[in-house]
Amino acid sequence: MPRPQLHAPESILDAARALVLDRGLAAATIGEIARLSGAPTGSIYHRFGSRDDLLARMWIRGIRRSQQACLDAAARTGEPLEAAVAAALAVYDFCDRHPADARLLLAFRREDLLQNATAPEVVRELQDLNRPVVNAMRDLARRLYGRATPAAIDQVVLAVFDLPHGAVRRPLISGEKLSARRRQSLEAAVRAALTGTYDLA
Repeated sequence: MPRPQLHAPESILDAARALVLDRGLAAATIGEIARLSGAPTGSIYHRFGSRDDLLARMWIRGIRRSQQACLDAAARTGEPLEAAVAAALAVYDFCDRHPADARLLLAFRREDLLQNATAPEVVRELQDLNRPVVNAMRDLARRLYGRATPAAIDQVVLAVFDLPHGAVRRPLISGEKLSARRRQSLEAAVRAALTGTYDLA
């Protein structure tokens, strides 16, 4: 049986996230991350290579968690409209259940992380990060509208991602709890966006 890790990568990423959210990006130095996580600085460098790659890994983890919740919800039903609505609500519910990750996703842009990442595997992961979601949105557009035209895909992305993220942004930034009423309003907006009469050719 392998020996348990004294300082698991998850605890190091949790410490980095806490520093970024509580004290800002500049506070998330390797030294502070080591102090908060209890991991030696040498161990952190060995696992992550650099501060920028560690921060990228932290953000990637949050993105993948959110994406998986969305994809899992969409896969639970074969009816395309209900699948798209479920995916959108899963984004909202993820932010409700995991506000720290949700706030983190608002704090970074992938382009900024790509610019600073140094490890080739981190760069590749950032570049390919949205591929599963892009494929899922293309499939939903085809099932909803008959064709996955750029306009149809954009409409699905608006409904499944842009509306939920817009609904959570202000409450998350201000530290408010997401409400059931807001979730109901979001569902109505998502259904309207998906079923309206548009030129999606």
